Amino acid sequence: MFKFIFRTILIIFILFVVTVVLAIWKGGEPFRWVGDKVVVTGKAIEKFGDAVDGIKEGSGKIKKKMSELKEYLGIGQDDKQEK
Repeated sequence: MFKFIFRTILIIFILFVVTVVLAIWKGGEPFRWVGDKVVVTGKAIEKFGDAVDGIKEGSGKIKKKMSELKEYLGIGQDDKQEK
């Protein structure tokens, strides 16, 4: 357990040092680049979420049509009673 804690603290310290050195050496440009990529990723995730919402809204209609079709064909109720 102590190895895990020590390694975690060491990794955090190394990342902090790398961040400070990068900020001094390159300025804020790498951080702006990362920020821009995060924004692009966020927009892609937002589009994906909208697509999933559209599918979810349409699934109610599909379920309704499937149940109507099952009632019309007489499927479902008989299968449940036989089992």
